[in-house]
Amino acid sequence: MRVAFLNPMFGKDFTKSARWFARSRGRVQRHPDYLCTAAAVVENAGHAVFLLDAQAKNMSTEALLPQLRAFKPDLIVHLASTPSIDSDIAAAALCKEATGARNVLVGSHVSAEPEDTIMRAKGAVDAVAVGEYDYTLLALANGESFRECLGLAWSDNGRYTINAQRPLIEDLDALPFPAWQHIDLADYRDAGKLFPFITLLSGRGCYGRCTFCQLPQVMNGHGYRARSVENVVDEIAYDLSLFPNLKEIMFEDDTLIMHATRDRLAQLCEGIIRRNFGLSWSANARVDMDDPEILELMKRSGCRMLCVGFEFGAQQVLDNVNKGTTVAQMFTFAENARKAGIRIHGCFMFGGPGETPDTARKTIDLALHLPIDTAQFSGMVAYPGTAFYAWAKEKGYLIPTCWRDWVDENFEQCATVRCPDLSLDQINAFIDQGLRRFYLRPTQMARMLGNIRTLADLKGKLHGFKSFISYFREQ
Repeated sequence: MRVAFLNPMFGKDFTKSARWFARSRGRVQRHPDYLCTAAAVVENAGHAVFLLDAQAKNMSTEALLPQLRAFKPDLIVHLASTPSIDSDIAAAALCKEATGARNVLVGSHVSAEPEDTIMRAKGAVDAVAVGEYDYTLLALANGESFRECLGLAWSDNGRYTINAQRPLIEDLDALPFPAWQHIDLADYRDAGKLFPFITLLSGRGCYGRCTFCQLPQVMNGHGYRARSVENVVDEIAYDLSLFPNLKEIMFEDDTLIMHATRDRLAQLCEGIIRRNFGLSWSANARVDMDDPEILELMKRSGCRMLCVGFEFGAQQVLDNVNKGTTVAQMFTFAENARKAGIRIHGCFMFGGPGETPDTARKTIDLALHLPIDTAQFSGMVAYPGTAFYAWAKEKGYLIPTCWRDWVDENFEQCATVRCPDLSLDQINAFIDQGLRRFYLRPTQMARMLGNIRTLADLKGKLHGFKSFISYFREQ
């Protein structure tokens, strides 16, 4: 079968591959790792594959149609998100009209809202792959019928139908490495990473129970299914064979760096040291990793930066979202990372349950007093399928009246939940205040300039500076 994989464009610089679907204030564009892994599964089984990340290229669906027609697909897979879902359906309709192929939508939004997706598509979308979709798409490519395919929601002569759930993939080593040969590495920018960089998922799922995090609740589950260390370091070697000028690996696992995965993390660091790749790496991290020795081992293996979810400065708000961490742990972790020589990018939010102007100010004060290098501030977003979304909907706190309202008119992230003691205007004001107070400090400017050691560092910082100016100019 001939299978096309598309990430259709929504708005300029919008991203669907990150955890939060928006045009980020840093104008970050993340690689479509899950989509490329599924494409590799299908391609390795002998099927012809065409993959185009039109969103990363800011390419309209109309502009990609000539390439799609030339490929002559039998099946088209579209990556969708919450704010873009109506646009994604419209893109699928154009592709169906141009090629006659069947359309399947994938991603966390359609997994959380399969019936809404099928019914609003009115025939433009033939099916939705619910949850992990690698083997669901392979089954379809192999000719399995919609009726027999596990993990599929579909329209049976206009009647919504959902099949039995497909089990989570236990042996992740059996999956091929992502089909990165179909992307252009230059399309993906992030001021916090060395350029060029690429993402890597060394496992799926998360032990955490944060009420706002969509992927574990909708796609990957609350256990952690880790790939073997040898399989992961083999993928790094594979990435280098495709992109010899690669500067950094970004581990996008939710659970790589936390107390519960300490032993496996140590083995991974030792594996990277043994292979001597000469690459930097970065990762997402939780502050409950309380072992300074592991941080030092991470540094020796090439760890340059950690993206850390500090989230809130008030303990009560942290508890309200089931973060499972304390403010005291934040200071201990950040100080240990600083001593180990690892940079920290802090993630902070406003608008959690119980948020007030006083707790919001505590979050800004926390960001200013932690020994960290960079920071981002966002309004907390309630995505369908999460406990936070269910809570906000039950309380009548949801602000959007349609999926498009999950971002603003500029496709920027915006708060989606009304707090009884904190208005939407106040949340947006705190976001801008946090950015200004953090980055416009003379000490912070000096720290960022001092961190420029290479040309890749300089390129990243220039991209970040231009994005910062662009965001405030548009505001």
